[in-house]
Amino acid sequence: MGIAADIAIIVVAGLIGGVIAQQFKQPLILGYILAGVLVGPHTGGVTVGDIHEIELLAEIGVALLLFALGLEFSFKELKPVRHVALIGTPIQMILTIVYGYGLGWLLGWDWIASVWFGSLISLSSTMVLLKTIDEPGPARHALQLRL
Repeated sequence: MGIAADIAIIVVAGLIGGVIAQQFKQPLILGYILAGVLVGPHTGGVTVGDIHEIELLAEIGVALLLFALGLEFSFKELKPVRHVALIGTPIQMILTIVYGYGLGWLLGWDWIASVWFGSLISLSSTMVLLKTIDEPGPARHALQLRL
């Protein structure tokens, strides 16, 4: 199979994962993550063939996600929750980096790899949270009530 077949597999799996997440009234991103796990190279059944090409596409996708979030960023909308955003976000990021560092340490990684791992988790979790807040549905309302 070529890259076109891999993309088709990923799109169909994402669609199915999104539908399943909607049926259970969960954020779409959970369905997408589940789909990614199911078609990943380390699971049985239908999987992607060329892992390296898909990784390159995933990096482009992350860059586009960050770009899209940057386009939607508004200081006006951030003003009502500025205290939570300005205090809570750095605390969340630092705690997530520490958690990732601890996990890396438990896995026997050196301190540089552990800090990078924690930083990666911190940025990823922040972007997922922003995307979840942006998504309509019960998850958005629950998160907005907490803010």
